[in-house]
Amino acid sequence: MNLKRAIRGFLLSFVFLIFFVYMIFGLQLIFDNSLQNQNNKNIALSDISGSITPLPPFDYVQCSDSEQTAVKKNNSDNQRIEEFNITAQSAISIESNLQDTNKVLFEKDSNLRLPIASLTKLMTAVVILDNYNLSDNVVVDKVADSQDPINKDVKLGDKMPVESFLEIMLVGSSNKSAYALSELVGEQKFVGLMNQKAKDLGLQNTFFADPTGLSPNNISTANDLTKLAEYILKNYPKIAAISMSKELNVPNFGKITNTNQLLGEIPEIVCSKTGFTGEAKGCLLLILNNPKNNDYLINVILGSDNRFSEMKKIIFTVTKT
Repeated sequence: MNLKRAIRGFLLSFVFLIFFVYMIFGLQLIFDNSLQNQNNKNIALSDISGSITPLPPFDYVQCSDSEQTAVKKNNSDNQRIEEFNITAQSAISIESNLQDTNKVLFEKDSNLRLPIASLTKLMTAVVILDNYNLSDNVVVDKVADSQDPINKDVKLGDKMPVESFLEIMLVGSSNKSAYALSELVGEQKFVGLMNQKAKDLGLQNTFFADPTGLSPNNISTANDLTKLAEYILKNYPKIAAISMSKELNVPNFGKITNTNQLLGEIPEIVCSKTGFTGEAKGCLLLILNNPKNNDYLINVILGSDNRFSEMKKIIFTVTKT
């Protein structure tokens, strides 16, 4: 019995040994074949490496919190053609067909709520055209005359049609004209109409405190202002026509010069409005014809120390390439 167990044990050990040796040789063979295949691949890659052009590294620019750097690339050679810095607090440039297609070309903090200074007067003009007869007369009273003046402005006792005050307000950015116009229905009611219109248009981050823009509580965003611009282009061609006049001769008042220094320098402008207060800094809305796609380029800058220079950078770098 013990002899049978010994023989059985010997046989099992022998089988196990054979199996172990077979596994070692099999693994060695697989390993050798793998090395050979890899060597063959390396040789093949080495033979053709001279004909392969490596992919270029990603091109990027790091931006500080107060600076937005945009890099435009040429599609044919992927080379940087220009870069620019926008130090304004907020900016946006979009391509719009005024219907259902908007393409954002550039933006920086476009949903940041900021004071908008005299860009407010665009909504003032909308409310005037919605509610006033342009031939009705307006008289400048003491409260209207107390508003911050421009170089050539209306004065106490001036009496002109609504249309004349509207032109002086949009071209010269007259605060006195804006306030005098609001008094036809009462300033408080007028501002209420402005805010109701903003609500109707879905301008969720926009609020008006006065018709002039002098209050820092007149706030909006660059994004909201593009929506207002689209609405004006579609529904109020008179606002666009007045705003693009470099100079305007107003009956019983005289010549008024537009506050937008880019008029005449950029021929495609179809609508614009400037704004400036100490709190808001420089603000500018500029709309261009885009004959390339038969649509419009809407550009907004808020909180800039040099609104005209920075707007030109956006236009000639983003919209012209």
